[in-house]
Amino acid sequence: MNIRFFSGGAGCGKTHQIMEAIAEHVQKKPLQDGQKVLALTFMHGSRRRLHDRLGQVKEVRPRFECMVIDSLAWRVVSRWQELLKTKGRELPAEGNFESVCESAAILLNEPVVGQWLAATYPVFILDEAQDLNRVRLEIVIALAAHMDVIAAADEFQCLNPELRGNNAFTWLAAHSEMVTLTEPKRTNVAELLDAAHAIRAGNAPVSGRLFQVAATAQPALAGTFVSNQYGWYGARRQTAILTTGMGNFTERVTRWVGAEVTKRGNGPYSFTWELSESKAIATYMDGLRLPEHASAPDIYGLVQAMNEDRATRDVQGWLDMQRRTQGRIEFSRDEIVQVIERSFRNRKNGISPVGRQSLQAMTIQGAKNREFNNVVVLWPAATVGDDEQLRRLLYNAVTRAKERCLVLVQAQGALGRPPFA
Repeated sequence: MNIRFFSGGAGCGKTHQIMEAIAEHVQKKPLQDGQKVLALTFMHGSRRRLHDRLGQVKEVRPRFECMVIDSLAWRVVSRWQELLKTKGRELPAEGNFESVCESAAILLNEPVVGQWLAATYPVFILDEAQDLNRVRLEIVIALAAHMDVIAAADEFQCLNPELRGNNAFTWLAAHSEMVTLTEPKRTNVAELLDAAHAIRAGNAPVSGRLFQVAATAQPALAGTFVSNQYGWYGARRQTAILTTGMGNFTERVTRWVGAEVTKRGNGPYSFTWELSESKAIATYMDGLRLPEHASAPDIYGLVQAMNEDRATRDVQGWLDMQRRTQGRIEFSRDEIVQVIERSFRNRKNGISPVGRQSLQAMTIQGAKNREFNNVVVLWPAATVGDDEQLRRLLYNAVTRAKERCLVLVQAQGALGRPPFA
């Protein structure tokens, strides 16, 4: 195996090191006709940002393909489904990601499958490797038997408690000469750096001017803080509202920000939530209210009323195809749900511009591998987890900021417990 592995805290330039390493790699081992660099990550947001960064590396553009590891797994099982049957496994449903990845890992351990993929992708990049569970790590291990690997991970940035001990990080460290990065690249603001170091070490972060923690029991008070922060410091600067969860407190705060004006004259400010794929699908389906069976015109009318152009277009196209090829005019709810889920997955697979709005809102998990000039963190009283999990959440939030970070804590008592004490 030939693995280069970069580790280090948030904002220490792991992605930058990956870009330099892949440029150096293709200079030493030029890509042949038809070959590309494969770039893999676990989350779609990280994939889009990885795509953007690779597009700036002249040595590889446009000869790279960036995807989430689940998409690669589906490609493998779709191509080799007959071989999969000889292993006693049927083709899993496209949306059953764990089963798809298990099947892909089985196939990739067959030399012919690994060699088939390596013929197109002699080298692959793996970013945010700490987020991989056992079955996705098995895919990586199988790929590494046939391809060169350039990887990056930080175990402390894994927010899934079930992955602690982090097999992916341990495996990479054991099969490479790990390069540990320590010099901050994202920010040189001492208060932000000190806060991040303290949180990671299990100590209390010190509130100051550019890093501040405030108790805001009432949504209106928290909303005032958010609007003033954006009004004073957010003009033409990227500002993010990050939260540990989409509960009552977060919803009331963001509604206040979108509707009210502070005594200092700031607001109201409009923004949209960046939802995870599963949350976006669930929200859409809740509003759609499909019956168990419906005619094509009725389904199209319900979908059109949702004012979601991409889903409307995809459902209409599928209904038209069913009418033309099979003469069908009535469909079950489950069929339409599958079409809608596929539409949302394909949208995530597309490369879309990130960060056009100056004010954005998302969960801390959704903000991973991103950076903003200003960050406002909403910490509801309902935030749960052991001390370690809470430190990881706050660390991931604070380290998104380049210039200033404001943490708004709903429960006064939380300030006397980790991660704030």
